[in-house]
Amino acid sequence: MPRFQPLPLLTLFTAASLALLLTLGGWQMQRMSWKAGQIEAYEARGEAVGFREALCEPGTGAFSAPVTGPVPLSGQTLRLYTLRETAGWMRLALMPAPRCSPDDPARFLMVEVAFEDLRSEAQTAVQVWRIETPPGPGLFTPGNDPDTNAWYSHDRAAMAAAFGIDPDSLLPVWARSDSGMPASLSRTPPAKHLGYALTWYGLALALIGVYLALHVSRGRLRFTTPSHDGDKNKKAD
Repeated sequence: MPRFQPLPLLTLFTAASLALLLTLGGWQMQRMSWKAGQIEAYEARGEAVGFREALCEPGTGAFSAPVTGPVPLSGQTLRLYTLRETAGWMRLALMPAPRCSPDDPARFLMVEVAFEDLRSEAQTAVQVWRIETPPGPGLFTPGNDPDTNAWYSHDRAAMAAAFGIDPDSLLPVWARSDSGMPASLSRTPPAKHLGYALTWYGLALALIGVYLALHVSRGRLRFTTPSHDGDKNKKAD
């Protein structure tokens, strides 16, 4: 039978660390499943549509079908920082959104019209778009600077003010370049998340092994077997 006398502080630390490692492994497994679903949704978007169809008949996925068609732009452009093959600025302009019914109020859609390479300042025009909900700022995203037209995250009210329109008239979605699978899906495919999960689970197993080995080395974990002599004595009695 095993005889176990755990070290209190070590046991507490090990239990907390084990819980963290298992949580991280489970999170990576969830990310793997979520990302696989996102990739499947992106690849099943269907044929290209026009702006009216994309806005008035949206699908249920996170990404719209590819959008093509004329883009009647108005006013200035905003510069939104982004990372693609290189760092650069998205050039965002306003487009009067097509009305889904005659009674709809006038609305505007923010559209990426070009990508400006930060080093060369060369601009690449956008020909195909997808309709998405703008992402929120990250933990380390710099603050926007409207005075210098430097934007690092979406701020609907501030961007509408920069365009000189009512914030309520700016649609909560935008049209961004659809030049391939989003980097958020292609740079870290589901298989990598599986590898990360196995790493966390492997560390959890290693932690358990070290914990048990330490107790064995200190004589706090022993495995004993019943004495055969004791059994014979009991039978003789």
